[in-house]
Amino acid sequence: MLDQRTVGDRSGARRVAFVSLLWTAAVAAAKLTVGFLTGSVAVLGDGFHSALDVVATGFTLAAIRVASKPPDREHPYGHGRAENLAALGSSLVMVLVGGGVAWEASRRLLAGSSFDPPVYALVVAAGAIVVDAWRAAVLRRAARRYASPALEAEALNFTADIGESLAVLVGLGAARLGFAGGDAIAALVVVVTMWAMAARVGLGAVNVLMDRTPSSVADRVASAVRSVPGVMGVHDLRVRQSGADVHTEVTVSVGRTSSVEQSHEITEAVEAAVAEVAPGARTIVHVEPSHEGEDIVARTFAAANRIGMADQVHNVLAVRHPEGLWLMLHAKVPEQTPLARAHQVTLDLERELRKEIDDLARVEIHLEPHEPRWLTGRVVTAHRTDLTEDARLIAERHPPITRCHEVAVTEADDGMHVVLHCEAPASTPIAEIHDASLEIESEIHRSHPGIKSILVHFEPQES
Repeated sequence: MLDQRTVGDRSGARRVAFVSLLWTAAVAAAKLTVGFLTGSVAVLGDGFHSALDVVATGFTLAAIRVASKPPDREHPYGHGRAENLAALGSSLVMVLVGGGVAWEASRRLLAGSSFDPPVYALVVAAGAIVVDAWRAAVLRRAARRYASPALEAEALNFTADIGESLAVLVGLGAARLGFAGGDAIAALVVVVTMWAMAARVGLGAVNVLMDRTPSSVADRVASAVRSVPGVMGVHDLRVRQSGADVHTEVTVSVGRTSSVEQSHEITEAVEAAVAEVAPGARTIVHVEPSHEGEDIVARTFAAANRIGMADQVHNVLAVRHPEGLWLMLHAKVPEQTPLARAHQVTLDLERELRKEIDDLARVEIHLEPHEPRWLTGRVVTAHRTDLTEDARLIAERHPPITRCHEVAVTEADDGMHVVLHCEAPASTPIAEIHDASLEIESEIHRSHPGIKSILVHFEPQES
């Protein structure tokens, strides 16, 4: 996997490109010198290709420098495509120069010109093979490390040069053994190799410039996004490359009752998941609501949310009758709300519920006042030992409770509030726990009518 730090740091890529430029210039000078001295069209063609590599490497160096600039107002996706433009320019120049070499080689071949190459021409061709093989390996490693398409194009150029130099070496050897067309045929092999590599590099650059989505990257990104908890669906995935940079846009479906905070956390998780499979990727996530897998309670909250009451609805109960579904619930409104206005709230809520849930025979809504945000009170547990002891005994009479280890009593502005901390076996179903708490609350209220509220907190009993 790519190291995101090396992908973002382009200085190393610039150093590799500069060293490549020096080596390419040296090899090109040697080939052109031998070509002009001997008149070998194969060596000249190979030398012209290497000279073009000098120009192309210069383009690469300039492109990497431009690509390293951060995004700005006019280039929000960065400048990475300068590398793709350099690769495309290099391929076009190779096609043009190859055409010139092909024309000269064809002319000599048709004319039947003979050629007797000196030994040093073969030595230079063999030396170029060794240098090109070494440089191609270095450039491939650097291209992978820095995710640079320009360096990858350079590596392909040097790989092509190896084949060309081999063809030149064979052609020169054949000519030296008396085969008159050996040099010209070797030159045509050089041209075919140049054009094949130009087509490969150019097509790759065009695909990026035309925003063709790399299927392998898109598949990895889609799989990573689907694996994020909370993501219920993935749509409209777009992946585009800009040099070494990857930009992704994706739409994800999340539960429609998810809060803004939950949705934001999901988007951050999606961005992190994409970065794992595409290091350095910049991701834009669009969130859409989904009702997939919702039960009757979630759909009730969704309907209430449309009129701003999702956090005010509770105690939802659905009963299936032969004539249809009866839906019963509690809803809170401000305590000073006039009955007429409160009734309108129930009508609005019922309207949304009927839109949301099919086969509703009846909707019954119990209105309650909002509790104040806070009350002023004081702890009176120590002064109400009669109440605390009685509450403890009542609680411990109701299975599955095994022990009530704390009873706290608060005296507030609106009355007395009691909290009980009780224990039960860890494997007890919560429905059984809830039923026991209702019985406890009811019995304490009967014994102490002045209590405003009772809350029973359950914990698994200690082993």
